[in-house]
Amino acid sequence: MSNTFVFKGLKTLLCAAAFITSFQACADIVISGTRIIYPQSSKDVIVGLENRGNKPLLVQTWLDDGRDDVNPQELKLPFVITPPVSRIDPKKGQSLRITYMGKSLPQERETLYWFNVLEIPPKSKAANDENLNQLQLAFRTRIKFIFRPDGLKGNPLDAAANVTWSQKKEGNTVQLVAHNNSPYNVSISTVKLKSGQQTYEVANKSVLPFSEVSMPVKSLTSTVSGSVEFETINDHGGVDKHEAQLK
Repeated sequence: MSNTFVFKGLKTLLCAAAFITSFQACADIVISGTRIIYPQSSKDVIVGLENRGNKPLLVQTWLDDGRDDVNPQELKLPFVITPPVSRIDPKKGQSLRITYMGKSLPQERETLYWFNVLEIPPKSKAANDENLNQLQLAFRTRIKFIFRPDGLKGNPLDAAANVTWSQKKEGNTVQLVAHNNSPYNVSISTVKLKSGQQTYEVANKSVLPFSEVSMPVKSLTSTVSGSVEFETINDHGGVDKHEAQLK
């Protein structure tokens, strides 16, 4: 089975699954981490996959640059994954090697990519029965893959703690604006705006290096004074809590 066929089959399978609201399922392949950090000085990084299910699975892996609907063969990224396609038996694992090919990337900030894992279940014997309608599901997992150049100033923990916050009004809504003045990606998992005795939920988003991003505040129609409580995900997948005054 070619890489192209596996990827194109994903859309059909996921669309079909969307109509089965009473069906519950989850992926069997587990990745050894919630994100992958690739230091520029590393020769390569190793990623572990584990099949915790009861059936052998065909697994395809690739990186994308944020365009998650593009065929992997059309993405010209400076990394190679070995092996890109593998079979993982039940209760077994597979180690993947990701190698940077040395193409020039920005040196003053991190570059964000996404690591994809697509698992295809084996065709069941019942599927050979033409009179039997059966749906087989493919599951896709997608986590952050961050290329970190050598010599960046500061560190990721300080970058998260030093995010600053402001607000702006757009029509009948209030937007909370996160400012990241560091060269590191800041992965924000939750945000709350506190003003007096009121707490407002915020639709959180992560912030790229040297950038800002707006997040709508729920149930708030005018700007307020107060503080922002937010949580970020660190390099190891742990949660760090922060609080900052609203500017």
